[in-house]
Amino acid sequence: MSKSIMIVICDFLLLSLLSLANFENPVNAEEEQAKKQQAEVAAQQRFADSQLLDLLKLSLDNERDKRMALSGDVERLSEAAKKNQEMAVQTKQMLAQREAEISRLADTKKALEAEKAQILVKSAELEKRVADSEQRNMQLQSRIVSVSANLEESAATRARLEKQLGEMKDVDSTTKLKLERVQAELKQHKENLEKLRAESEVLKNENRAIELEKNALATQLEVASTKTKIYEENLKRFQTIVDVEKTEKEKMREHAENLAAGVSELAASQKEISGAVREMRPKTSSEIFEGIRKSFVRVVFNYKRNGLLGLTDSSLEFKSIPVKIGADTWLIFVATDTMLSPSIRKYYPPENMNVSVLGKAFRFQPNAIYSVGTDPRLLAIKVPAKFCENEKIEAIALPSNFFAFSDCVVVDPDKSYYGQVPFRADFKDPSYAQMDVGLLQSVFGTFAPSDGDLVFSRNGEFMGLMLGGDVAVLLKSFGLSRALPVGKDYTPSQAESFVGDTSNRLKKMPFSLR
Repeated sequence: MSKSIMIVICDFLLLSLLSLANFENPVNAEEEQAKKQQAEVAAQQRFADSQLLDLLKLSLDNERDKRMALSGDVERLSEAAKKNQEMAVQTKQMLAQREAEISRLADTKKALEAEKAQILVKSAELEKRVADSEQRNMQLQSRIVSVSANLEESAATRARLEKQLGEMKDVDSTTKLKLERVQAELKQHKENLEKLRAESEVLKNENRAIELEKNALATQLEVASTKTKIYEENLKRFQTIVDVEKTEKEKMREHAENLAAGVSELAASQKEISGAVREMRPKTSSEIFEGIRKSFVRVVFNYKRNGLLGLTDSSLEFKSIPVKIGADTWLIFVATDTMLSPSIRKYYPPENMNVSVLGKAFRFQPNAIYSVGTDPRLLAIKVPAKFCENEKIEAIALPSNFFAFSDCVVVDPDKSYYGQVPFRADFKDPSYAQMDVGLLQSVFGTFAPSDGDLVFSRNGEFMGLMLGGDVAVLLKSFGLSRALPVGKDYTPSQAESFVGDTSNRLKKMPFSLR
């Protein structure tokens, strides 16, 4: 119980005791005055009792309000304390007045001794009333103790709530950290989702490209079936061609015998004559393949592409043959064997690219790949002279006359298949030749000409490469169009520009040669 409330209760108890006192004058006037004072004291007693009850009710109401709302109790208690202090000041003033009256009445005490008996009777009544007041006081004290206990319980509850609030703040901070982590993970998932969507679009584009390629393969299958019928129709012509070839060989043998008869006369020009004979005598497919078989080298592309699981390592490998063009040696191959093939669709370059050329015992890594000016689908790598010397490889030369023979030899370097094919010059562009694949003869293995196959003259010289099943590009005029750095100097933007340039060149070519 607060100190101010205790002071107020004591003040009211003191006023109650003073109100019970009856000081009657011996004369009638004083009796009337005493009656008036008794009436006033009774009124004051009733007022004090009512004020005391009101005060107790106010205190109980305040305690109940404290239990209902802890946050507003302190403020209301402070206001009640201020009011109680004001009431205490008023009570003190009243007590000062009463003390003045008591000092005045003390002077008349001697005159009141005659009325002592009556006062004793009234004193007994007052004692009874005091006993009643003490009983009520004890009840009030018990109520005050109960209210104090409730107040302490409320304080303990408040402390417990404050502790729970602190724990909730800690949990809230932990929850915030978890929420931030979850938001970061959600952001990462969103980024991954965007990447997956982008890669999904790429896969969709690739699926469309695959569908187009399937359609193209279906068309090629129909063409192949038509060619098969042509093969069957031309089987009868093979025997006639073989007979003609035998006749030509017999004539050449007779011519060689005639030349041998005049060897003594032509001894000075024997080397020139033998060279001319070698130039004039066509080699068989087996002779040509045996001559070039040891000159093959391996070209390996290692690159990285972005996929669903990030960067993935990939590689591809094919065979090529060194070709002597002017003073330099080159490896010529088609772009369809690599990831640099011209395309009408959007091109996605690799993140990096390394190229290696491997012989039997030595290797080298070129710094650049060149686009050949004759056709945008051809690529070239320059071969160091020491590489051929170390590998003991003799580069194949270009023929002086590409159309000296009516047929040529086509070699598949990867499968080591070959065959002899008649061909004719393209009347629109002499750099291309039309292959009569329906007359394919002297075949080794299950062989059908395709992209990247090497084309050799019947004297064993390198003519060009196949582009499709029935068109060959001839290296009659060799030139370089553009270079793409590889290895440490490679960048995806350069590869994209390189393929874009070759794709534009391919679009400008006649449709029949694409």
